[in-house]
Amino acid sequence: MPELPERLEPVLAFVNSMDVELSTDEWSDGPAALAAWLVRSGLAGHGVPIGADDLAVAVELRTGLRAMTLANNGVPAPAEVVAAFTRTLERFPLTATPAGLSADGVFGPVVAGYAHGIATGEFARLRQCPAGDCSWVFWDSSPKGARKWCTMGVCGNRAKARAYAARQRT
Repeated sequence: MPELPERLEPVLAFVNSMDVELSTDEWSDGPAALAAWLVRSGLAGHGVPIGADDLAVAVELRTGLRAMTLANNGVPAPAEVVAAFTRTLERFPLTATPAGLSADGVFGPVVAGYAHGIATGEFARLRQCPAGDCSWVFWDSSPKGARKWCTMGVCGNRAKARAYAARQRT
């Protein structure tokens, strides 16, 4: 089974900074919360200036990446989300050198991981659970790359039980 490539680790951590099932967002307390999360995740050191505009970019980037991971699971991304994501990505020109000590610089590994994953086809294995009450993003480590649910024992089982109940009603 393929393991999560190291370049996609920051992407996975970034998109899962919001947990739909638990109704939590690690950045919900504003720019300081984002700055603290970036330090905890290893994307930034202490002292990186993070403002409201940086938080807006981070949220737009996360929203777009989450939409792309759901698209990897067969659910088309809304056109307006794709358009906003594309505009956000335009802030991050690909270069061979680090962007420096700035908010855009700390988002660089996330954008670079996404770009590398698209180029290699590995991003297609980052999928968002289609269960509306979950939406967790996971790495599909199945041999054929066909896993749909974050966990078959929870979300997959719930979906199968709902489908069975719906068939019984008809």
